[in-house]
Amino acid sequence: MIVPQSRLLVTGKQEGRKKISARRGSGTSDWLLIYTEKGRAYFRFSEGQYIAEPGDFVLIRPGTPHDYGIEESHGYWKNTWIHFLPRPDCLLWLQWPERAPGLMSLSLPPSLRRSILKELEYMGESIKGSGRRQEELAANALERVLLHCDSINPRHIENKGDQRIRKAVDILSRRYHEPFTLDELAQSCGLSRSRLAELFQKETGTTPMTFLENTRLRRACELLKHTSLSLEEIAGQVGFSTSFYLSLRFKKFSGLNPRAYRGKHSR
Repeated sequence: MIVPQSRLLVTGKQEGRKKISARRGSGTSDWLLIYTEKGRAYFRFSEGQYIAEPGDFVLIRPGTPHDYGIEESHGYWKNTWIHFLPRPDCLLWLQWPERAPGLMSLSLPPSLRRSILKELEYMGESIKGSGRRQEELAANALERVLLHCDSINPRHIENKGDQRIRKAVDILSRRYHEPFTLDELAQSCGLSRSRLAELFQKETGTTPMTFLENTRLRRACELLKHTSLSLEEIAGQVGFSTSFYLSLRFKKFSGLNPRAYRGKHSR
């Protein structure tokens, strides 16, 4: 499977008996969620492997090396995969039990599987639609899936997160348009620069500066879709120094330049 460029959400289905597999030594720049509907699949890591069966979700953090495919003795796998960038306030929903560093899993009870499949189907249909709010509708369906998963997550009660990192996330989410350095953010949270970077990566799966840039680019997406502001005005509002730099980063983030993105969503 080809790794899509980082976008808010990209999803698809796979079904087969022989050639479904992926090996990424450096992981991906976004989160990857894979739901096994039928069959069996392996997820290998340095200490061994995890076998996913029907009703199992596997969640992989950004930057986590992974190697997965159809479990050989079974020979069949039907799955739904989602590459996504979560909203800041969803990050605490993504601390599942780990099988290996950065590779997590949950097994759904049979009573929940039909609801999950309906949400996944709706998500896939929405992301392919041409309406103005299709991407948001797909993201909402994914968040409902994650909320269902959080309701059965055995780590839910203990999962309150580091308050200093929650403060850092809150600062970056509210003040994304302001200039920031890692030293300033660390000082605001009562941490050293290196300790902030370490804890932030552990809690969120990304670095503070990448988190800040993604927050700015998410806001740029909204302004392009729902306002007539110029690119220069949007750059100023979301914290980019120039419209040229915003355009460069936006294309890497969304796969489209700002003008093409606005044109697509205005239609």
